[in-house]
Amino acid sequence: MNTSQLLAVDLVLSILAAGAWVAAAWMTGAATTDRKQAPPHATDLALLLLGVAAAATVARYALLPALVAGSWWFASERITISLPLTAIPAAWAAMAGVPYLLRKRNTGSTTSRRPGCSRSREGVVLAVVAAAAASVASLALSLVVGPFPAPWTVIVLLFMVGGTVVLARLALREAGRPGRSFPGTVRRARKRPTAAAAVAALMACTALGSGAFAWLGSRSADGAAIVAAVGHHGTPDRYVEAKPTQVTDLLGTVPADAVVRHYELTARVEQVTLPSGQKVEAWTFGSVPGPSLEAQLGEVMEVELKNRDIAAGVTLHWHGYDVPNAMDGVAGATQDAVMPGHSTTYRFQAKQVGTYWYHTHQDSAEGVRKGLYGTFVVHNPATPRAGTDLVVAAHDLGGLGLLGSSDRISAHPATPGFAVRVRLVNTDSLPQRYWVDGAPFRVVAVDGTEVNQPGEVTGKLLRLGAGGRMDVAFTMPASPVTVRSDSAAGAAVIIAPPGSAALAEASAAALSAAPDKAPTGIFATVPALDLLAYGKPVAGSGSAQPTITREEVMVLDRQFRFVDGIPRFAFTVNGAAYPLVPSIDVSLGDTVKVTVVNRTAEPHPMHPHGHHVQVLSRNGVAPTGSPLLLDTVDVQPGEVWELLLHADNPGIWMDHCHNLDHAAEGMMMLLKYQGVSSPFMHGGHAHNRPE
Repeated sequence: MNTSQLLAVDLVLSILAAGAWVAAAWMTGAATTDRKQAPPHATDLALLLLGVAAAATVARYALLPALVAGSWWFASERITISLPLTAIPAAWAAMAGVPYLLRKRNTGSTTSRRPGCSRSREGVVLAVVAAAAASVASLALSLVVGPFPAPWTVIVLLFMVGGTVVLARLALREAGRPGRSFPGTVRRARKRPTAAAAVAALMACTALGSGAFAWLGSRSADGAAIVAAVGHHGTPDRYVEAKPTQVTDLLGTVPADAVVRHYELTARVEQVTLPSGQKVEAWTFGSVPGPSLEAQLGEVMEVELKNRDIAAGVTLHWHGYDVPNAMDGVAGATQDAVMPGHSTTYRFQAKQVGTYWYHTHQDSAEGVRKGLYGTFVVHNPATPRAGTDLVVAAHDLGGLGLLGSSDRISAHPATPGFAVRVRLVNTDSLPQRYWVDGAPFRVVAVDGTEVNQPGEVTGKLLRLGAGGRMDVAFTMPASPVTVRSDSAAGAAVIIAPPGSAALAEASAAALSAAPDKAPTGIFATVPALDLLAYGKPVAGSGSAQPTITREEVMVLDRQFRFVDGIPRFAFTVNGAAYPLVPSIDVSLGDTVKVTVVNRTAEPHPMHPHGHHVQVLSRNGVAPTGSPLLLDTVDVQPGEVWELLLHADNPGIWMDHCHNLDHAAEGMMMLLKYQGVSSPFMHGGHAHNRPE
């Protein structure tokens, strides 16, 4: 059982334990009433529920060593808070309740003679109520409080448990007071609604406490300046500047004599007709994908963005390209959203070669999904280009899987014996797997960075997290090569020799027929290539380890939070939802070790803007192949990645999950350089919504 499955089991057990303890409190209260008032079989049911609750609680404790083996971060608050919080009341409830209920069932006696056991009805019920309250508080710790709980939150949890017991005791005593007598009647004792009183008190405390935690921990900061909306983990004090640099001043340098590549992109709402004949309402930059942008190393990219009628607004973010901060295109951090009828221009020098893409970063969860994206490739003029060079962006548009611009076959000629390069780009929010059939291949680049001495690959899938890229190269054989994706069942890219029957058939079918499906079950049974063991290490690269000046931890989790004023089961970073996630605060020149822990059941492709990060380890295992530099790190459930980030690009940068729905529900934070500030706001008059 892997760590993700252990976490799922722990959650199920915690819910089961909380429910069983609450039910046990109710039934124990009913069983401890007078025999004539007790429901049938109440004692047996109370014993059964106590057994289930105790077993679920003990089972949670039994999982802790396995969780710690995965990483301390998977068990930290479970060991330091949940274990002592629940163990003592559970032991008290078992020791007091079980002997009492057994004696009551066997003899009808309401008094236990065994040392150490509760000798009163009230004591038994309170013991079980305490265990129930502690179990519910433990569940609230996971679902509401989250990692890195502040001392005051622990105190509040203890008060929740103690307050529940006090309220239950008061209710029990009130229930036991004699009722009024009237002339000519017999004075009668009140009924003892012990269970109802105890459980009602428990639910009231839990509801109020959980609601307070969720509200206090995640108030909406709409309209707050970015700098004011974030806190820091401990600000370095060695970099101080009297007058902060504005993000708008971080324009980079552009040589006066550089060649300028000028493009114009107009965002619009339009109906797109796909090759299959399906019509989709889309937001586009004129096509789906948007126009392919290219440049040579050293040239200047100048892209004018116009918004014709996208009411939500648009920007352009250069995914994976380490542009100057002012050009990053994030609404609310580096600019205001471009609203209908307005425009802005992005200008930067192409200093990195490789495969990248661009997309809106205003309401991007909606905008990218609907079509506001395109590809961006920078070539090195000193490096020979492949005879056939294809860019294939895979995307889900309105439920239709696209490879490139087609939801059917797209056919491309390639001369046998010549080099072919296929640039795979995952522009979707979910991971994708690719199958290259017909020729052995090499993965020559990942996230725009060349792989050192890539080996030949056959019989392996290629897994791309959301936002990631891989460049695949092979020598064209005399027979067709097919590229498929599990995200686009009706699409395929077929590369075949010019004039071949296969190319003619593929071209004829391109507008009408779906391709034959990949071999049955191939995406479920064939393993994916492990990039951490692919390629060769660079000679001498392990001898000089950089000095780490700062360490950060990012725990990816889910808690109940208010996001933009709406209660959600949010995707959180270190227990908070954006824009209240404390930023990573660095100084220019810092070398930062970042540990990313995924405690959820879903993958999170974490994307730091403006920087590539070097992978130090995954689940404690260092890469054995080529150095792996990524701009989108696909952290799967139960994984722990250690990354190295060089703070060499000043600014205020987003770092977020590129499942854009997750980002929209809170999984974003900022990487902020000391001495840099932003005049832009999350929300505000410009209605900035980066996700």
